[in-house]
Amino acid sequence: MKIFACMNCDYHSVTSKYTCPKCQQGKLQETEVSPKGTVYSFTDIHVAPAEFAHIAPYTVALIQLDEAPVKVTARMDSEVTIGDAVELKGLEEGAFIYTKAN
Repeated sequence: MKIFACMNCDYHSVTSKYTCPKCQQGKLQETEVSPKGTVYSFTDIHVAPAEFAHIAPYTVALIQLDEAPVKVTARMDSEVTIGDAVELKGLEEGAFIYTKAN
């Protein structure tokens, strides 16, 4: 999984930006990190927006990555609880899909 880290301060992001929004001076450098993490928070979506109605109900989780000070929002492929170890299963229509780690 790729993240972007500021070369000037401690800012990290999963999206690229031209300059660091925190220090407004540094450039962001692409870094490869493990896609494994821990469920920080989650919610179950039962009434979804029209474009996602075909997959409802589904679970969206905030994942704290193991190797970076970054949290990513992901759709889960199974039930989870806070603290569960998870790993990236893949991308689907631009969304991260995570699954419980074995």
